[in-house]
Amino acid sequence: MDNLAKTLSILSLTLLSLNLILPIGLMIMPLEASFSEKFTYYGVVPSRLWRYELIDQFDINSGLELAYEPNALWLLAIASWNDQTDVKVYNLTAGEMISHAILNIMEKHYVLLRNGTIFKVESNNPICVLLLNYQSIPLGNETSVPTPNTFYPAMDGSYVGKEFVLLASSDLQRRFMIFALEKSDIKIMDETGAIIKSPSLEPNSFERILLHPWHVYKIESTGHVMVQSGDPGGRGSYHYSFAVPSVQGGFVGTDFYTAAATTINEVEDYGFRVSAIKTADFKVYDLTTRQILFEAKVEAEDSVRFKVKADAIKVESSAPISLSFIHDGYFFRSSQWPDFGNWGYGAGVIFIGVKPKEYMPIYLPINSTCEAYIFAGGSARIEVDGTVMIADADKPILITQPGMHVIKSDGNIIIQAVHWPKIPENQGLEHPGTVVPCIETVHITRQISLTPLTEAFPLTNIIAIGAAVAVSVIAAWVAYIRRRKRSYAYK
Repeated sequence: MDNLAKTLSILSLTLLSLNLILPIGLMIMPLEASFSEKFTYYGVVPSRLWRYELIDQFDINSGLELAYEPNALWLLAIASWNDQTDVKVYNLTAGEMISHAILNIMEKHYVLLRNGTIFKVESNNPICVLLLNYQSIPLGNETSVPTPNTFYPAMDGSYVGKEFVLLASSDLQRRFMIFALEKSDIKIMDETGAIIKSPSLEPNSFERILLHPWHVYKIESTGHVMVQSGDPGGRGSYHYSFAVPSVQGGFVGTDFYTAAATTINEVEDYGFRVSAIKTADFKVYDLTTRQILFEAKVEAEDSVRFKVKADAIKVESSAPISLSFIHDGYFFRSSQWPDFGNWGYGAGVIFIGVKPKEYMPIYLPINSTCEAYIFAGGSARIEVDGTVMIADADKPILITQPGMHVIKSDGNIIIQAVHWPKIPENQGLEHPGTVVPCIETVHITRQISLTPLTEAFPLTNIIAIGAAVAVSVIAAWVAYIRRRKRSYAYK
């Protein structure tokens, strides 16, 4: 009996020790997700965090020097969309969990990452994730921080929606833009629930708004809208690349809205770029005047670059295309005041989601050094220009060849394209940052009946027609008077 008791006691202690060891064992293996439902955000911190500029910006032969001391850190800024949101940040390069937080709705969490780090963020709820060119944990009282050139996902993960929660990173200018796809009554609320702005927008209209840095805002709308921060930059500014999501969901579609610039440099190596799998005709509208600014045909598996002057534009296509703003990378082409020398710099940190079975045309700038990382949430069969590769979770595929590529997958994938000028050879990457999308929500699509954007009647034509009508009226009046005079003389 004593032996039986001892055996049971030992067995009980063994089971108890197993119960204690299992959770510790899970902590030793931090890359295994424990969520029943998870939302995953992959990315890479660029490795070359510096920029060379001309010693004399008015003389392209003056030589180059570092614009500032090279950076070693970028900021991962996270905002929660729901209460009890369990957020874990992993350094995939080192194979370890580096941060863990439980957040309630509209709460923030910051993590600094070293250059070159491949990271993963996992959550049990969707969240807003920003990757920013910022080298410290924010204090909250800053007035000028990097404004990412990016679009923000709605609370269901699509870039088109009626509810958004976002973390603002900007200066004290109107750097955010809301595009109305339908008639929309909009409320913008801060962390306290106070309504700070409530615009009403007609279909195909937009409004610029000011959001204070490091504050979380909620945007509610009665109609479908899109939210963007940053723009391509006009004369006398740098030009940072970004991708434009389509109204239909994802980054391939027939309708696109985006901020533009009212001034352009005709010779600098940048512009909007339309890429296509099949031949398509497309038109570019000025959203303010409703006039067509540019129209062209893009051939199959090719791209067309264009520059237009406008505050905001809409691109309509006869067949699915992708749209992005790309600086191709040639550094010394800028030569017009106020764009001498240093303003010719451009680089990109771009995230693009690809839906299952979707052919994604992607252009990597030809005058740049390029790194395109392809992330999959699990084992996926990926085709790059017809070559089949097998991707695994947490292990991205890398593409470095500039030019046009066609990418397809049997599951959701995220592409992060990083590029910086090829010349000089030791040039680095400067870019404000961007939103990191969720890989589980890439496939979400939208079916929205858009109001046709018909071309407005040009003002010059109105004036000309008005003048012609006036001349006709005067001529008719003179003829009438003459007839009356002849009539009275006869009598």
